[in-house]
Amino acid sequence: MVHFCSPCTDQDNQLTAQEFKEWLKSIDLNGDGLISRKELRDGLRALGLNSTQWKAWRALVHADLNRNKHIDGDEEVEELVNYARKRWGIIVN
Repeated sequence: MVHFCSPCTDQDNQLTAQEFKEWLKSIDLNGDGLISRKELRDGLRALGLNSTQWKAWRALVHADLNRNKHIDGDEEVEELVNYARKRWGIIVN
């Protein structure tokens, strides 16, 4: 099993937007600068979230603006941050 750096603070699954972005970098296991659905799913699971396959799929549908099946680039990362804030409740500010 792969273990990810969990940036969560005092309260479960509460991150700042910057911590979330750093967490995204930590789940890019192959270092290609792209976050795949599998990497996102495994990272969400490491944070202790449920229904991670569904959450990762929906996040990609929402945030993958260029439809290359990865989260890449600042604009897509911002879309994912906003999606996580609305849907997962894991970002404080």
